[in-house]
Amino acid sequence: MQIVNRMKAAGGLMVLATALAGCGSGISFNHDMDPAANFTRFATYAWVQPPPSTDANGRGVSPLVDRRVVAAVDAQLAAKGYQLATTGAPDFFINYVFTTSQQVDYSTYYTGMGYGGGWYGGGYGWGGGMSSAHTSAYVTTNGTFIVDVFDGHSKALIWRGTAKGTVDQNAAPEDRQERIQQAVAGTFESFPNKAR
Repeated sequence: MQIVNRMKAAGGLMVLATALAGCGSGISFNHDMDPAANFTRFATYAWVQPPPSTDANGRGVSPLVDRRVVAAVDAQLAAKGYQLATTGAPDFFINYVFTTSQQVDYSTYYTGMGYGGGWYGGGYGWGGGMSSAHTSAYVTTNGTFIVDVFDGHSKALIWRGTAKGTVDQNAAPEDRQERIQQAVAGTFESFPNKAR
């Protein structure tokens, strides 16, 4: 579909994809929109077909997570008055992508202070036999969920919502469902309601 090529060409509109499975607490939200976009003429939408990929759906998440996300987005748009187009040309297209990155933090703790050669000769310092340092690395997975909305006629990007938080890839299915609902609801809070 031509819209997929336009998304790639627009400097990475579709960056980001993997397991929205469990955006943890502390999700932050943001949005941006084209001030010239006329949302008052929008009533129907359709999903963008994701580009071919080595994963199951091209969005970088499992088919189970994908179904949860699509259902959550559809519910949010329905609550705002929009309908999924079944025939004809939709007023806007929608797509989501998700990515993760890992952050490594280090923590060092000491077990006592030795007695012996310190900074200034004898006395307490870090040179004695009773002192030891232990450093541990902690890996945190951070996730970014992006929803893009494209004008159905021009195919231009007109709205983007994001949710960022930590990801628990071992979350139970019910926790994943809850976090997906939170991430999608927060992302769409700023999306304009359908004009009456």
